[in-house]
Amino acid sequence: MEASASGQGPATRQVVETMATLRRRCPWSSRQDHRSLEKYAREETEELIVALEDYADSPSTTHRAAVVDELGDVFYQVLFHSALLDESGGHEYGHSLGTIIDGLEEKLIRRHPLAFGDDAGDEMPDLDDVEREYRRIKAEEKAERNDENNVESHPSGEQQSEDEQR
Repeated sequence: MEASASGQGPATRQVVETMATLRRRCPWSSRQDHRSLEKYAREETEELIVALEDYADSPSTTHRAAVVDELGDVFYQVLFHSALLDESGGHEYGHSLGTIIDGLEEKLIRRHPLAFGDDAGDEMPDLDDVEREYRRIKAEEKAERNDENNVESHPSGEQQSEDEQR
C-alpha cells in the first residue's frame, strides 16, 4: 500500500510516508490494531493534559516544548489509527487522514457561521451569540444523528417485510 499524495502538503505527505514505512518495516508497528493502541491513545492524551496544565501555570519555553511534544504524540495516534483505517478500507495511506482533516475543516466552518457565514463581517461577534449559535448547531447535529440512527435501526416497512421473510 502506497502513501497518497493528493491534497496534502509536503510535510503531511512525508509523515504519512513515514507511517507507511513503519507499518511495513517495524515489527511492533506492523502488529498493532485499533484495540492494542487504545491504551496509548489514553496515555498520550493524559500526558498532553498534564503538559497543558503545566504550561497554563507557568508558560515557559520548557513547558511550551512539552506541549508541542505531547501534541505530536497525540497526532501520532491519529496518524496511526488513520493508517489502520486505510489498510482495512483498501485505501492508499493518507486517504483517511485527508478525510479527517477535510471533515474537521467542514465542521469548523459549519459550527461557526458567525465567523464564516455570508453575514460574517470584519467585527468579532458577541461571545454570547457565538455560544448560543454553537449550542443550536450542536443540537441540530445531534437530532440529525438520532434521525439517521432511527432509520438504520428501523428499516422502512418494505425493507422490514423483506427482512422478516428471510
